[in-house]
Amino acid sequence: MRKFKAITRYQMADVLFSMGVFFIVFAACFSLGWAIISFAGEGGAPFQGMYLWMCVFLVLCGTMSYSIDFKFALQCGVTRAQAFLSTSLSFAAVAAAFALVDQLLLAVLPLWRLQSLVAQYGDGFGLGPVGFLWTLLLNLAIAFLSYAIIVLQGRVGKRPFLVGLLAVGLLAFVLAPTLFAVVPGAANAVGGIVLAALGFTSAGVNLAYPIALFAAVAALGALAAYLLARRAEVR
Repeated sequence: MRKFKAITRYQMADVLFSMGVFFIVFAACFSLGWAIISFAGEGGAPFQGMYLWMCVFLVLCGTMSYSIDFKFALQCGVTRAQAFLSTSLSFAAVAAAFALVDQLLLAVLPLWRLQSLVAQYGDGFGLGPVGFLWTLLLNLAIAFLSYAIIVLQGRVGKRPFLVGLLAVGLLAFVLAPTLFAVVPGAANAVGGIVLAALGFTSAGVNLAYPIALFAAVAALGALAAYLLARRAEVR
């Protein structure tokens, strides 16, 4: 237990330091962008969705946590389950921090509505417990899915993984148009399912569907990553 606490403190300190550096760079870029726009006299919003950069950080966090932190934790003598739990706690910390920052900026900075993803649903969406939960679960889904993918690559090897990824992509690229052409209404049905999963229904916007989707992706990603990491070869 002492080793687990030590590796958890190490991972938390590492991810919080990285997150602090990210926020400094992010704030500088955001401020510089708006300053340039103001001096140029645009008066509008030529860029939106800057929260996507936080999503990029989550992807990097998920991928590097296995290649660096997980292996380091095992070398320090903790079990695989403890290493996975420590990594999961660091994911939860980053996801919660980003969701809180998003809510804080929505509350104090009107310009942030153009950058927040959940606020893109329209007026009345974004700020509040539902918006926080939506963003939190999105963050967790991104982190755990990225983690599961990088663990899978570690299990099967880089070359087989890339070949399999290319094969799946080509298969989907060929089968999807064929299916839509052969089966009447398939494109509309698939489009309707995707839109509903993202919260756009015939009755209006319903964030319960994307919240459930993100929760399922996060849970399945975490389960897959744990099962794969249990027997992953660590070099």
